Amino acid sequence: MVVGYAASEIREAVGIRAEYITNRRWDMTNSLYSFWLAREKMVGTTFILNSDVLFDPEILERLLEVEGDAFAIDSTSGGAREQMKVEIVGGRLADMRKDLPQDRVCGENVGILKLTYETIQVLLAEAERLIAAGEEKSWLGSAVRAIAQTQTLRPVDVSDLPWVEIDFPNDLERARKEVWPRIDPSRERPGPIGKRVAVFAGIAAVFALPFGIEAAFPGAPPEAITWEVVPPSGESTEHVFLGEDSQSWWKLAAGESARLEVFGGQPVRVETRLLNPVEHNGSYVIEVQMDGEREGWYSFQTDPSKSRFHEAWVVGSHRRIKLDLSAGKHTLDVATILPESAEVLIRVRRQETEVSD
Repeated sequence: MVVGYAASEIREAVGIRAEYITNRRWDMTNSLYSFWLAREKMVGTTFILNSDVLFDPEILERLLEVEGDAFAIDSTSGGAREQMKVEIVGGRLADMRKDLPQDRVCGENVGILKLTYETIQVLLAEAERLIAAGEEKSWLGSAVRAIAQTQTLRPVDVSDLPWVEIDFPNDLERARKEVWPRIDPSRERPGPIGKRVAVFAGIAAVFALPFGIEAAFPGAPPEAITWEVVPPSGESTEHVFLGEDSQSWWKLAAGESARLEVFGGQPVRVETRLLNPVEHNGSYVIEVQMDGEREGWYSFQTDPSKSRFHEAWVVGSHRRIKLDLSAGKHTLDVATILPESAEVLIRVRRQETEVSD
């Protein structure tokens, strides 16, 4: 994810499910520049997603079905002034701009593209040319429009699927009341989309470009939030490093517990990952006590993580418990209730606020 405005809020919401590239000049540039910043991460077929678009995952499935380069359009839209209009000639993109004459409009660009590695290189070269010419404030669409003259970008009509671009408060209201209820992420979807998307994530880079975030979060950028890891007391708990960035975790077996000394006044987060979740049906329970009093039992269900790996185990997806503590020193005990032979990674992090990101 390429982030800029409200970067700390996005990191907090998404967590380690994504890698981040920060556009520190977000207030002086646009999506073209954000895309160019991610150039070293695009090493294969790539999805480009506008981060202000809420959409049905079936749109991704339809793009995957197309050989080569493809992008999503809504053939029933494209009449409003602010909409990115597209012209299709001979089954390929011919033009894309907001001021396209209405008699040439074939629909609206949804903001989701799937491009091959070869086309990505052409698009990056065009982005670099535009940036060198002083076009840092241009939309990525200006570069896409330019390469459409030489590359075949095939439209995929998704007008029958729910989606919305959130630019204004009324868009957000529509997203909540109309679009999200239609998406319903809990329902079964036809075909092996889950398996295919998981495989795709292993071979491709996926980016969300920061369009429209300011409309959803008006006002000055918030202070960045960081989380300091608090190590357990004593040396009996095994210290584990996870991932290329060497995150610190501590391993607990069934029935084991860890004790930590934490200071209140800022929130504290207990984070957990079940090891080898498939072998243990993905289920486990964490008990948290604060100053000798039970804070609660927390039951989790988890699957293997798609972003964190360890040479010794399959690492489960991230689960969190957030605690608001009063000021002063506290004793925090974290215990496990696990299937026999199961193990879990834990870490406790205390929120700190910094002036800048």
